[in-house]
Amino acid sequence: MQKILIAFGGNALLRNGDDSTFGAQLIRAREAFAKISDTILENDVIITHGNGPQVGNILLQNELSGGVTSPMPLHACGSMSQGLIGEILLNAYDDIRIKKGISKEGVVLMTRTVVSPDDPAFRNPSKPIGPYYDRQASERLSREKDWVMREENGKGLRRLVPSPVPVDIVERSAIFSMLNDGFMPICVGGGGIPVVKTPGGFVGVDAVIDKDLASSLIATILEVDRFVILTDVSNIFRDFGKKTEEGLHRISHEKLGELLANGSFPSGSMEPKVMAVLDFVRKTGKKAVIGSLDDAGRVIAEEAGTVVY
Repeated sequence: MQKILIAFGGNALLRNGDDSTFGAQLIRAREAFAKISDTILENDVIITHGNGPQVGNILLQNELSGGVTSPMPLHACGSMSQGLIGEILLNAYDDIRIKKGISKEGVVLMTRTVVSPDDPAFRNPSKPIGPYYDRQASERLSREKDWVMREENGKGLRRLVPSPVPVDIVERSAIFSMLNDGFMPICVGGGGIPVVKTPGGFVGVDAVIDKDLASSLIATILEVDRFVILTDVSNIFRDFGKKTEEGLHRISHEKLGELLANGSFPSGSMEPKVMAVLDFVRKTGKKAVIGSLDDAGRVIAEEAGTVVY
């Protein structure tokens, strides 16, 4: 029996062409758990996940309900998404657990991720979130709320927020205890609720933490045997979409680090995943795997995907 952290990509809940209803996400979550049920049965498993579409919808609801209800800060919207996705994942897992005869129960842990108030990201917001705005609305929001806005793919302007590096997980001991007591923790949703430590305790900050980097951090803290990212591509691809595109299957962290430094991976998609697995492998000496959720069993067994050692 091994200790394995599995990070679900966004396709565990939504895929291109899906609507974003609760029911549609529940169906996708059932499919995801069905693919990893044998792994859960035979190992100690921790589940982490993203929250991009869900927190975006919550932010949009904030905007549309202006003047009726008080808007919540971004970190609170992140906590709402953890609860929402947590319910979906627990219901989906219980459905598969009962069908497969798995006794292990899942538990969702509201998770806060510590960041440094001195992180340079707070001076250079770079993560686009929320809906698109026309220029007039964008200028108004910049004045009224001090938002940083940027044109996105010709679709309009979006709010930019900081994306600081995660440095610790507040609930690390609770996650560890749940795992030792035989539960399957579902944690660090959406990278965790970003907080800074103050003399009076932890305070939420408006930022977005990369889910893969936060997953790598908790995987390192828990000293898992394997860190697995399940996403919508079969492998890490060098020079994706170019004539020099190459699928990587087994690669050392030294070689992968060289490719990362040479700009071989798209900054908005594969780059943070590569950074996450590199950080885990370098710190622990253990292996990490990135591969397709559709081939989850073989990816976890290191028979598919990209194995980084």
